[in-house]
Amino acid sequence: MEQLNNPVTLIVVSSLIFLVVAVLSVGLPRLISHRWNKHKAQTVHKWEAAGIKFQRGPNGGKFGGLESMGVSRVITGVGYVALTAKDLRVTRVTPFGEWIVSFKQIKSIAVQSAFMGNHSQKTPFIVVRFVKDGQADKLGFQVNDYKDWAADLARAAKVSLKGEVGEADD
Repeated sequence: MEQLNNPVTLIVVSSLIFLVVAVLSVGLPRLISHRWNKHKAQTVHKWEAAGIKFQRGPNGGKFGGLESMGVSRVITGVGYVALTAKDLRVTRVTPFGEWIVSFKQIKSIAVQSAFMGNHSQKTPFIVVRFVKDGQADKLGFQVNDYKDWAADLARAAKVSLKGEVGEADD
């Protein structure tokens, strides 16, 4: 403890802390930006190259979980959300994930403040109930303009829009 009272030691320790904070504040955003751009190149540009036309998006969004993966394996994360003429596409940057749900598979759309144990006070989850290969499942995602997204998705899939913000349907 006596060494920390030494002015030289205090200056060296303070300088090291400042250096670590500076490196993290510059390096971390670059790493995140690099991953985001790589993800965009791998997914959105791939979709565009395949000639997919977007009805809405692709917008940055957050993957909120897939019920069939189980609550204990919920790995949320940022990615992209897009509506095409035939389907909903939701991606996650890290770890990489891509979910494509055709409008024919969708049974209902709900706007909820909670999904699979995750709660949000700001931006509710859009929860998509669908059937794939005979199995019922739910996918949740968040986007800033959730009201318009939910309405557009329900209209495109020709299903009802259920739930009110504030209802929890874990």
